Amino acid sequence: MKIDYFREFITLAKYLNFSVASELLNMTQPGLSRHIATLEKEVGVTLLERDTHGVRLTQAGTQFLDGIKRIVDDYDALCEKVLHGGAQQLHIGVPYFGINRYLSDMVSGFEASHPQVKLKYLPAYPEAIIDALLAKQADLAILPRVDSPNSERLIFHDAFREPLTVIMHREHPLASRKSLHLIDLKDERFISIQGYYSGAMVEYQHDFCRQVGYEPQTIMTVNTIEEAVLKMKPDMGVMLMPGHLKEATISANVKCIDIADSQCYLTISLWHHPENDNPLIGPFIEHYLKLSAEGEYD
Repeated sequence: MKIDYFREFITLAKYLNFSVASELLNMTQPGLSRHIATLEKEVGVTLLERDTHGVRLTQAGTQFLDGIKRIVDDYDALCEKVLHGGAQQLHIGVPYFGINRYLSDMVSGFEASHPQVKLKYLPAYPEAIIDALLAKQADLAILPRVDSPNSERLIFHDAFREPLTVIMHREHPLASRKSLHLIDLKDERFISIQGYYSGAMVEYQHDFCRQVGYEPQTIMTVNTIEEAVLKMKPDMGVMLMPGHLKEATISANVKCIDIADSQCYLTISLWHHPENDNPLIGPFIEHYLKLSAEGEYD
């Protein structure tokens, strides 16, 4: 049984559409159908039900999918290990726009003291990073700490505080200010980002507005920061976001302005799964927290 057939089945199970899956896999639909039939013959059960309404996983197919995902992950990890001569690796998840802020000042020091270690990065949105932690496909994450679904399954090590920033169109009436207080935004409408992590983050940040006496009103909900920036207009819509967005080049059409209220901050933490036994997790956390305590991130 070929590992490629497993990958093809995983893709098909994700989209439940032979046309879409075969196109993504760069193969013909008949070829994909033959490979799936081969899997079903070797396993001895029907993995997929096909009818005029579409494609569905059978109960056996769902069980098979869970198992081969682990097999493919283990296979890929073994190949990676062999490729690098057994060198130790640490996979770190970090937000797209937070790489410089969260990692650049400390990576060289850790690598210098651990020359046999290969650091790998997963730059993504927080939801994808959390999923990777739970699946043990990432060893560590550096994220703002908020209570979100599944966060109780992870361990946190608080590192430093990051102030909030407000993002607005560069022609917004407040865009000329060097800093703002939250009360200055009481008449503004807010743009929110979907997702269980982002939803918790929005509530966490909007609680600061409530503490200064007003209920923030949401004008729209989007999927990504990039979408929010594209839809942002001079006379409508601002976003509260982590301060590292000031250092990222998101768009020339927006400005990031500091929030001056000292109590408005996010706690940046290192997250990991309690059952992840990578021996590099502890040394990396120790190194990171040491730098944080010395003021490298203040």
